[in-house]
Amino acid sequence: MQTAAKVLLPSRSLLMLVIALWLSWPSTATADRASIRVAALKFGTLNWELNTIKEQGLDQAQGFDLHVIPLAGLSATRTALLSGSADVIVADWIWVNRQRQQGQALQFMPFSTAIGKVVLARDSAIRSLEDLRGKRLGIAGGAASKGWLLLQARAQQLGVDLKVETEQQFGAPPLLNAALEQGRIDAIVTFWHYAARFEAKGYPILTDLKSISAELGLRTDLPMLGFVFKQAWAEQYPQLVAGLHRASTDAKTYLQQQQAGWRSLRPMMKAGDDQVFEQLRLGYLAGIPGPIKTEQVDDAARMFALLYQVGGERLMGRAEHFDRAGFWGVDGDR
Repeated sequence: MQTAAKVLLPSRSLLMLVIALWLSWPSTATADRASIRVAALKFGTLNWELNTIKEQGLDQAQGFDLHVIPLAGLSATRTALLSGSADVIVADWIWVNRQRQQGQALQFMPFSTAIGKVVLARDSAIRSLEDLRGKRLGIAGGAASKGWLLLQARAQQLGVDLKVETEQQFGAPPLLNAALEQGRIDAIVTFWHYAARFEAKGYPILTDLKSISAELGLRTDLPMLGFVFKQAWAEQYPQLVAGLHRASTDAKTYLQQQQAGWRSLRPMMKAGDDQVFEQLRLGYLAGIPGPIKTEQVDDAARMFALLYQVGGERLMGRAEHFDRAGFWGVDGDR
């Protein structure tokens, strides 16, 4: 009996080999279908698309199982990707560029062109960027917020130093929303879906950051947010990345064409009334990107140079150079 027991027990070296093989094996939901693990903010707009992909079986149609990992904050999603506990997150290409300069070879696949707006207090007399002199600004996303940097760059062209000539308050969007509603600040630079809720309530919009980008000389509708993944993962599983791209495109097409899809999403959108719901729906649809083109990557290089001029190393990190290899699938190369 003792001899039989010894035969059944694996040696230490064999056990270590089994563990190593298991750790290197790609994520699978079943024996014959790979999975993609997406880390997403619990209440972000990404969930609208991921939910549509799951409900409509668009992941299954592309040969993979979508697994959503809900997390509480942006830093948590980034940590999940870098640590390997998630395959994909949504982030901006500026962060991707910074990570590549620091040795983390990530890639970016467009998710949305929507980036944000400048919302004014009710009955505001502000009509231009010059009118922001002496005002109290709320800024979502911190001092390195893309919207804030773009706004500063455009204001500088008009002879206004917003950093010096305004009082800034940085904070989470819900806190800034409350401050604007209570009259404690004069304007906020915020993400598109928070701005959409204000628009539905009749708050004035000074400008949107797409317009600011155009005024700065950018010629294309540049996607700022994208699906982000490790380049090594994409090279090892190109069929999964292509499948995710097709599933995302199919979900967007479905939401463009089928109102039923929005009825399903409405509870998670937390739209208090029909006006807010419709503004959120239209905002999402307006941000649907097309296939990434070379001229858009050229614009990304121009935007990066502009933002680096404004933010410098303190805000942009040591990524002094723009890395075009951070964009996946340029001009249909998939």
